[in-house]
Amino acid sequence: MQAIEFNSQLEHGQITVPKALHLVDGQPVRVLILLDETADEKASQMRDSKNVWARTAGAWQGKHLVREPQGEYEQRLELE
Repeated sequence: MQAIEFNSQLEHGQITVPKALHLVDGQPVRVLILLDETADEKASQMRDSKNVWARTAGAWQGKHLVREPQGEYEQRLELE
């Protein structure tokens, strides 16, 4: 058995097989469909990143936030 991998999209219930594979009409093939989970993860992350501001805007319910003094900057030696 020979395995051939290619990417395709489901359109109207059909998956397009590239003509470059040179399959013969009537040739028996075994089909295994693997969903591209990485594409789903990327789409989900993009949806989450777009909605994060809408979900969190004005959500802080505590006291006013205050940034404490950060101290002095570190003094480094000069390069020669």
